[in-house]
Amino acid sequence: MKHLFRIATNRFTLDWHRVRENEHAVLAQSMPVMGRLRLVPHDDGLQWRDLMMRNGVPDALASDASDPNGPPLYEQTEYQLYLRGANDGDTVEIRHRDPVITRALNSQENGRVVHGSVNFRGQIGRSLFSIYVNGNRTLDFEVEVFPTKIDYESDYQEIVADVQSILTNLAYEYLRSTHQMGKRSRDRPPSQLEWLILIEHIFDDLDEAMNHIAQRPTRGLVRRERTTQLERIRRVDSRVRSQVRRGRGKGALVRLDGFSLREQITERPAELTLDTMEHRWLRNQLVDIQRTLGQIANIYDCEAELSSRRKRTSEGITRLKSRVSRLLNLEPIKEAEGDPPMGFASLQLVSAPGYREAYRLLMFLKMGLRLEGDLIQLAVKDLEVLYEYWTYLTVVRIIQDEHGPPQNLESLFRVRSSGLSVQLKQGETQQVAFAAGKHRKIRVKYNPQFANQDTTLIPQKPDILIRFEEDGWPIIQLVADAKYRIDATDKYRQQFKSFGPPADAINVLHRYRDAILEIDQTESDALGLKRSVVQAAALFPMNLSPDSDFRDSRLWQSLERLGVGAIPVLPSNTAFLKEWLLSAVRQGGWSMADRAIANSADERSRDWRIAASEAVLIGTLRSPGTQEHLDWIMSERVYYQPYAKTQPRQHHVNQVAIYTPASLGNPGIRHVADVRSFEFVDRTEIATPWQPRRNEPMVLYRLSPIRPMNREIKFTSQDYMPPQGRWTTRLGLERARSVSEVALETEPEWRLLEWLHATKKTFSIRLASARSQDAQNPRGRAWFHFESGDRVRFDGKNGFLWRPVEGTERYFSLRDFIQHQEA
Repeated sequence: MKHLFRIATNRFTLDWHRVRENEHAVLAQSMPVMGRLRLVPHDDGLQWRDLMMRNGVPDALASDASDPNGPPLYEQTEYQLYLRGANDGDTVEIRHRDPVITRALNSQENGRVVHGSVNFRGQIGRSLFSIYVNGNRTLDFEVEVFPTKIDYESDYQEIVADVQSILTNLAYEYLRSTHQMGKRSRDRPPSQLEWLILIEHIFDDLDEAMNHIAQRPTRGLVRRERTTQLERIRRVDSRVRSQVRRGRGKGALVRLDGFSLREQITERPAELTLDTMEHRWLRNQLVDIQRTLGQIANIYDCEAELSSRRKRTSEGITRLKSRVSRLLNLEPIKEAEGDPPMGFASLQLVSAPGYREAYRLLMFLKMGLRLEGDLIQLAVKDLEVLYEYWTYLTVVRIIQDEHGPPQNLESLFRVRSSGLSVQLKQGETQQVAFAAGKHRKIRVKYNPQFANQDTTLIPQKPDILIRFEEDGWPIIQLVADAKYRIDATDKYRQQFKSFGPPADAINVLHRYRDAILEIDQTESDALGLKRSVVQAAALFPMNLSPDSDFRDSRLWQSLERLGVGAIPVLPSNTAFLKEWLLSAVRQGGWSMADRAIANSADERSRDWRIAASEAVLIGTLRSPGTQEHLDWIMSERVYYQPYAKTQPRQHHVNQVAIYTPASLGNPGIRHVADVRSFEFVDRTEIATPWQPRRNEPMVLYRLSPIRPMNREIKFTSQDYMPPQGRWTTRLGLERARSVSEVALETEPEWRLLEWLHATKKTFSIRLASARSQDAQNPRGRAWFHFESGDRVRFDGKNGFLWRPVEGTERYFSLRDFIQHQEA
């Protein structure tokens, strides 16, 4: 059992362990050096103890509650936690939004101790726990869960971006143990799931705004007719005078100043009222919220038994309905009757205190959501579900690249809802068809079910089915099963000569191949059954370079020899899947093409993918004393930089490159060194020929011998180097030809750049202002500008953000953007 971190305070102590040292096989190319442990105290009397520790974090920082770094946690890994109250008689409790993650925790010693296991299963992202002492919320701590089989900053993000390209809320759920960060989007109305996430996000602020309105309402003036005694009339207006002249009114005639008039006259005095158009508009919005919550609640009311997650969701909706009912009973809202006119607009509604906040928050409910940003917590689907959706989409795209768009593209977007969960529709109706010639058709089906009693003894349901229909030939089918599981044991590798999906997943493919049968209409016997699946492959998430020995593995070779095998598939490596599919798409199912030999371009592409995950610091030289600083770096082989809590890349820098300014000749990046180690020191502890300007925490990098770069990165008239230096990756450093290109840190940006060069398109690169990168969602700061004035930038999980001169901005994956440009 490995001790990962301890939170020690005067109120409690929490220890978090990993149960087994080598429980998970870490197969991703780039694993995090630092994870996340963010502490948020809610008790003013909370004090930190010296026993605080975080595995992998220097002792000097482990006790710093404001430092968000901690040990990384992983999917499909069992952790053990032990929480104990610090004082006799104190009871402790640990809570989480998702009841599933805490169901294995037990309370003992009359509530003084909580212990048990935690397993995030296939959920990736941040997870927030709350510690309660004696029923009072004392501390929140947030950890981050990383995948072990795929790269978090490239493969995972592209999987999410591709799934979002079908339907945004197809990528996430309402309630899960982990979350990603998202933002509001104005490009479409929200689904029920998105709407409920938004109403939860804004309700506290909406409650505050509505209470402000109730305490300081803005009243309107209204005139209502009433019959009043003559002596009580305070204001004589034209209406009163008219009634006197004409003898109108009620009661007996009386004489007053020589005039005969009635005892009672009708008047219309001005009165203050809360029944204003603004209050009517607010009431209508709240009634709509209550109605929508009721519709969502009905989904769960119809179910006899609810799972713990669905029960927690139902309880949350009930609480929201109760809070809305309280707002509807506030005096200004309760007094409002009727509807405002169509298209109602009011300066008071958008500018008055309380009203403007309520208006802005209620308008947020008209927006959708996107999985990028830092405003809203979004619970993403389990990774195995996302992986299954992504593999289906990838198979469709590979065939689409070969034969053009499908004949029924709308079928790809069919979804079904189960409560607040949205899934791809399954079965025979979820299929897309491609015309592969005059007499040939290819169909790709998602989760078809074979349950015909004439052809199947036990129903079969593969993930993906590729069906070839050609005149004069029987039905030919390929099966692809997405398996987000890997057996990385030595025994498995010895048997199959590679890591791959578990043996039971391979056995399922044998069953599909033998159990999925078609009635041969050419047979005289109507029940003549024939096997139609010629090959079945398990698709599993693993990065294997083209020059690896996977082609010699039994998993790959058995595809041709036995018709059953396995293929590694990730966004950064679809070459094997593409080869397998195109061998059938181009030549038919009877004869599979020989496997292609890996080329040097594939090997270099793999190296660039790895380089895109390695952080590089572009260091600058002090001025004055530029030459002295450079000489000192080369002789001492160290480089220092102020420590920044918001810059996690400081913890895992692979290389430091030095920018040489114009004062030493031609400006550019000329030298580079590998980072051997780093440490945190005060500036006064670093011995330099010059005196420090001030004492502050520094990150001191110890370097290998500084060497000239194989190729200098030149400084052009359009380039700019900030005085504090710049971050990039080894990919940006090794591929850049100019200082501006160094800012291209990610693989998608370089893929776009290569395509632009290959197609000889005219463009320029302009950099947006520098900002801290989000480790979960790195985004490019380089805009590619085209002659037309249109521009595009890599925008993380959403793919590429396209901003045309005319029209609405859109998000594309790289593949779709290239097709859009070539169209």
